[in-house]
Amino acid sequence: MGKLPEEFTQADLDDYLQSMLRRKPLPAEAQFKHFIYGLKCYLNTLGYKELPGLVLPAIRRDKKLPRVMSMEDVRTLLHSCELYSKALFSTIYDCGLRAFEACNLKWTDIDIHRRMVHIKRGKGGKDRVVPVSGKTLVVLKAYRQSYPSMNLVFKRFGADGPVDNHFIRSRLREALTRAGLDTQLTTHTLRHSFATHLLEYGEDIQTVKERLGHRSIQTTMTYLHVARIEKHNCVLLIDTLFGDAAKA
Repeated sequence: MGKLPEEFTQADLDDYLQSMLRRKPLPAEAQFKHFIYGLKCYLNTLGYKELPGLVLPAIRRDKKLPRVMSMEDVRTLLHSCELYSKALFSTIYDCGLRAFEACNLKWTDIDIHRRMVHIKRGKGGKDRVVPVSGKTLVVLKAYRQSYPSMNLVFKRFGADGPVDNHFIRSRLREALTRAGLDTQLTTHTLRHSFATHLLEYGEDIQTVKERLGHRSIQTTMTYLHVARIEKHNCVLLIDTLFGDAAKA
């Protein structure tokens, strides 16, 4: 364009982008992104957050689908764990916890009789109450007998302080290695798997949203893209409605 970037006008920018679109073959989307990001970086270096009269096009961020474990892999993982890790990862998966929520969990947050867990100060400072399975409670009972604590559920060995994300990642990596699973899987993968498996077993999306503690249902709807939800239910309903005539 024969100008320094800080001298660009909106017309200059629009003309240049249009010239990119006229090229043969068409440039990849990444080239547009590199140009816009590069221009923004250059202007930021000069101290400009934006130039008056110059509107840079918004760059659409690629949204990757969450990685999800199969139920068989979750089962393999939990079977490979010793008691401490089994209690930790069973609770994270069964309750759909974020790692920091597991770190802060207290025994007083677990209602054994009602089979509910009170998650306090989750993401955005929100509380929520989620169900917990009887099998997880059995594991937690055995765990508490071996690792007694009056306050925090998950503590470091020989310390009163809570575990942290690094500690949990390290324990998960060890468990994944023993199970022969991909060590790049994370505690958030367990949370993704929890949400996806709920949908696959017929839980409605509003309930999944509430159990995850999502602010927006749009976030929860991401799991619809990875859940293997049966597509033939409508056909089964038609078969039921018309009986043998539907098979003709």
